[in-house]
Amino acid sequence: MPINPKRIVIIGGGPGGYVAAIRAAQLGAKVTLIEKDRIGGTCLHRGCIPTKALLHDAKILHALRTSPLFQPLSLDASEFLNPMMERKKKVVEELVRGVEILLESHRVTVKKGKADLLSPNQVTLLNGESNQETLEAEAIILAPGSKSKGFPNIQPNGSTIITSDEALELTDIPREMVIIGGGYIGVEFATLYNRLGSKVTIVEVLENLLPNVESELARNLRRFMERDGVRIFTQSSIEKVEGGDKALRLILKTPKGLQEITAEKLLLAVGRGPNLDLDFSKAGVETSPQGIKVNPQMETTTSGVYAIGDAIGGVMLAHVAMEQGMVAAENAMGLHRKWESPPIPLCIFTHPEVASIGLTEKEAKGKGEIKIGRFPFRSNPKAVITGEIDGLIKVIAGREDETILGVHIIGPEATLLISVASAMIGSKLKEVTQFIQAHPTIPEALREACLDVDGQAIHLPRSLRTKG
Repeated sequence: MPINPKRIVIIGGGPGGYVAAIRAAQLGAKVTLIEKDRIGGTCLHRGCIPTKALLHDAKILHALRTSPLFQPLSLDASEFLNPMMERKKKVVEELVRGVEILLESHRVTVKKGKADLLSPNQVTLLNGESNQETLEAEAIILAPGSKSKGFPNIQPNGSTIITSDEALELTDIPREMVIIGGGYIGVEFATLYNRLGSKVTIVEVLENLLPNVESELARNLRRFMERDGVRIFTQSSIEKVEGGDKALRLILKTPKGLQEITAEKLLLAVGRGPNLDLDFSKAGVETSPQGIKVNPQMETTTSGVYAIGDAIGGVMLAHVAMEQGMVAAENAMGLHRKWESPPIPLCIFTHPEVASIGLTEKEAKGKGEIKIGRFPFRSNPKAVITGEIDGLIKVIAGREDETILGVHIIGPEATLLISVASAMIGSKLKEVTQFIQAHPTIPEALREACLDVDGQAIHLPRSLRTKG
């Protein structure tokens, strides 16, 4: 470690912030990480981790309840909700402690309190009512994260009108839940509470669910969710909310006219926006409603001040924030690295799972002629074994050079398969189809979808093969 290590202060201890702290410490910096709550941010405490823990348990419960082998068992979902919530808390606590140990091992100083900017090289920390501290820094990394978007004319009250925070802490399964928002947050909570027995309704103002996802996957997900009892209103909005502490009466404006529905819980899931609550002007950092302005080095408009993650807008995913944290830390330490905007895997933990990487069919067609291969999971032996036959894999490639442009999956282990698909983007089809996949496994379906681009899938009837 250098005799006089560079001092770096990081505001925000979410995935981007703590990764930046560790990377900067690895490079020899003296790092101070400031977090107003607990290390881990929204992802670890109110987002990715707790929702996936609950969805995992709900999936197992649903599989047992619908299995012809285990149907005789008495599996009342109401008996499992509180144990599920307790296990979720333990998962979060274990992972938080793991991150804290990592930071300790890299000698990162963690301070709890509310931070703000005083200048391009000074941060103020308020860790009590009047206990204020000024920290000097040769580089600052801003990772304040995001916050839930508001909804016009509908305010959460913590009981009947709730946000995702309250939805992760319910002690009783709602009889009826209406969810405003058909993005990934909305469909994941719809999946969770549908599996637990709630009568779930999604209200989405746009034409389709998951508007930024490959449309074929979104259509299939809607079909599967409606088959499982979820009501979905697209191109619709809530015009009026009436009711008290126990039940609500909602008036929906839909393409078919006004409709009235009731709800025990109304969940606001309209997405998140950059957290821009810091006093950026004191450090000369420019922002816009879309987020903090940065260059490809993740540096703001002020030299030596960097910003990463949800606060800069764009794709708000934990793994994006983590990688941007690496880039910012390395540049803060004098290395030269750019954020190249690589293909980013998207994972949605519905049942079945949804995952995508690369160009959608519409995007790819806008760049030239393409070929498409598809392979349904009903033709995959491992999917048949597990009983998870819903969905398909879709591979998009250039017609002339056969470069893989996009991979889109709805089905079992989609969120695992997309990691394999990430390495395929930019490769030639022949390079991928030459790899032998173990049998019987789900990845066999990925290879078959690539073969189908040229109509050569082995385990598809001839009539169902793509005509390359």
